[in-house]
Amino acid sequence: MRLFIAEKPELGRAIAEGLDGNYKSGEGYIQKGDNIVTWAFGHILELAKPEEYNEKYKLWKLEDLPLPIKEFKYLPKKDSEKQLKIICNLIHSNKITSIVNCGDADDEGQILVDEIVQYSKTSKPIFRVLINDLTPKAVREEIAKIKPNTDFKGMSERGFARSQADWIVGMNLTRAYTVIAQKNGFEGVLSVGRVQTPILGLVVARDKEFETFKSIDYYSLLGDFEINNSIIKARLKTEEKILDENIAKEIKNSCENQSANISLKIENKKEYPPLPYNLLILQAECAKIFGFSPDKTLQITQSLREKHKAITYNRSDCQYLPETMFEEAPKILNCIKENLNNDEIKTLISNSDTTIKSKAFNDSNISAHYGIIPTQNKISSQLTQDELYVYDLIAKRFIIQFFNPREYQTSTINLEINQRIFTATQNKTIKNGFRSLWQNIDNDKEEQDGDKNEYDLSSLKDGDIAKCSLIQIEKKQTKPRPYYTMTTLLKDLNSVAKYVTDERIKKLLIEKDKDKKGESGGIGTPATRSNHLKTLIYRGYIEVSKDKKQVVKSTKKGKNLIALSPKLLTTPDMTALWFEQQKMIETLELQRNQFLEEVTKEVINEIQRISNNEDFKILEDENKPKIQCPQCNKGFLQRIKSKNGNKWWWGCSEFKQGCKAMYYDDNGKPKI
Repeated sequence: MRLFIAEKPELGRAIAEGLDGNYKSGEGYIQKGDNIVTWAFGHILELAKPEEYNEKYKLWKLEDLPLPIKEFKYLPKKDSEKQLKIICNLIHSNKITSIVNCGDADDEGQILVDEIVQYSKTSKPIFRVLINDLTPKAVREEIAKIKPNTDFKGMSERGFARSQADWIVGMNLTRAYTVIAQKNGFEGVLSVGRVQTPILGLVVARDKEFETFKSIDYYSLLGDFEINNSIIKARLKTEEKILDENIAKEIKNSCENQSANISLKIENKKEYPPLPYNLLILQAECAKIFGFSPDKTLQITQSLREKHKAITYNRSDCQYLPETMFEEAPKILNCIKENLNNDEIKTLISNSDTTIKSKAFNDSNISAHYGIIPTQNKISSQLTQDELYVYDLIAKRFIIQFFNPREYQTSTINLEINQRIFTATQNKTIKNGFRSLWQNIDNDKEEQDGDKNEYDLSSLKDGDIAKCSLIQIEKKQTKPRPYYTMTTLLKDLNSVAKYVTDERIKKLLIEKDKDKKGESGGIGTPATRSNHLKTLIYRGYIEVSKDKKQVVKSTKKGKNLIALSPKLLTTPDMTALWFEQQKMIETLELQRNQFLEEVTKEVINEIQRISNNEDFKILEDENKPKIQCPQCNKGFLQRIKSKNGNKWWWGCSEFKQGCKAMYYDDNGKPKI
C-alpha cells in the first residue's frame, strides 16, 4: 500500500480523486483503494529557534554569536502537531510499503515533504510525483510518471542548504544588529535577511536617486519638412542630449530652408498576444488594476487553486504552457464560459480560434511549473468579488492565446541635411488580430509611434527631396526615474541583475534564471517575494501609499539599515554567490556542510565589523529624549505596546541581555 503525502489538504483531495478504488475517509487522511493520501499544511516543521537548542539563547547577547549550531533541528509547528503525528503514524503503519512525496515541483516543495520523512526516521522506499494541475485526469497522468525520490536528492540538498543558510544569516545578524542598535538607543528589532535586505536596498537606492536628482535643461529639435504639398514632422537624431542652446540654434540656422534627402525603411511586424500569467506578473497586474497587495493576490490565487480548483499551480515562475495543453483548449474554454457566464466572455470565446497555436505552447520553455491558466473544473461554490476579478484576468489571458497577432507596418524615414539626420516613424495596422477585441490590454512590447504624422510615410521612396521649412527648438528637462510603485517594484524583482555593476555577479544572477522565461537575474521566488515585502512593511522599513497607485518609499529606519549594512547584504550579490555554490550542491559536487561553514565565516566577519561601529548612533531618534534605565544604568527605557494592543508599558533596551526593568505607562512616560 502506498502513502501519498501532499503539501496541502486540497492537493491531497485532488490526488484521492485521481486514484482508483473505493473511497474511505479517516482523520487527516483518505483511503482510496490500495492507496492512502494524507497531507501537510504547507511547512508543518520548522527550523528550531535558538532558545530551543539552549535556553540561554532567549537572551540576545553579542558574545553568543554566531550561534554554534552543528546539526539543525526541525520541530513541529504548534498548530500542526496533531497532523504531523497522524502522518508519522501512517508512515510507520505495517500496511504502508512505500511513500510518495507530493510536494510542489520545486526545491521548497521537495524539502517540505522530505522534512517530514526525515523527522519520521523511516527507512521505507520513497518516490516522487510532480503535480501542477489538480484535475483528476492531470493527477492520473502525473502519477503514471512516478520516479524514485533519490532522483531529486540534489534538489533536496539545495533546498535544505538554502533554508539553513538563510537561518544562519537571519538569526545571527538580526540579533547582532539589534543588540548593537539597542545599545545606541534604538527601540525595536533590526531584521536582516539575504533577500529582504537587498529588496529594501533597491527601494532606498531608487528613493535616493529621485530625491537627489538635479534636473538639467536640454534641447530637442523638431523640424517641419514640406513634400507634395504636405508637412512631415521629424526629430533630430543625436547620440547625446544637446545641453547648449547656442548649439541648438546653430543647427536650426544651418538646416532651415535647406533641402533634405530622404531614405525610407519599411518593416512588416507582428504584435503577439501577451503570454499567460506567472505569479509575479499577475501580482503586478492586480496591483495596477485593483490596488491589491502582492500578498492579497497570492492568497486569492491560493483559494482559486485549492478551494475551487479553478486554476493551475498559482506560484509559478513560468508563462509558457505544455504543448499537450493545446489539445485541451476547447474543454478549458467551455469551462471558462460556464464559470463566468457573461456576455463579454461569451463574445471573446466565440471569436477565438482553437486552431491557432500561440507562442505560449512550447515545451522547451517549461520549467518545473507552467503558466497560470484556468482548469477544466466547474466551480461549484460562489467566488468572492475579488476571486472573480482575478479569475477573470487569468481566463482572459488564456482566451487571448487563440487570437491572431496584430500585423502592422513600421515606416521609418531619415532626412539628411548638412550631415544632420532628422527621423520620423509611423506604424500602420494591416490586420487588427487580437486588438480587434482587446484594445485595452497591456503589452510591453507594443511598438509606439513617435511624433504624429498625418502623411503616409510609406508612400515616400529613397531619393525623394523635402524642404525644411521650420525647426522648433524645444527646451526640455531631464527627469529622474519615479518612486517605485508596487507594480514597478514587483516587475524589477525578476531582473535586479541590470543594477549590478560587477560583471561576474551579474553573470551569475542571469545564469541562475537561464531556464526561467521571464526571469533575468531576479531575487527571491514568486512564492516568497510577497512575504518579503510584507515583512519590510511590518518592520517599518518601507511604506506604501494607501491609494490605488501604491507608491513604495523607504522610511528613515529603512534608509539607516541600508547605510549600516555592507554591500554584500544590500545587493543581490549574496544570492548570486550562493547560487554558484548551490549548483555544486545540487550536482553533489559540494557538501551542504561545507557551504554552511563558509556562510558562517561571512557572518563572523560581519559581526566583527559592526561590534564597535559608531555609525549605529544614526539610529537614535534625535527628537526623542533618552531615559536611562534606573535598574541597570546601561540601557534606555522603551515604550512597548502590550500583546493585545490595548495598553502600553516601558521596558529596558537591555532586556535581551537580562535586565527585567518594567514600568507602567503614564500618558506616554514611564511611571518610575
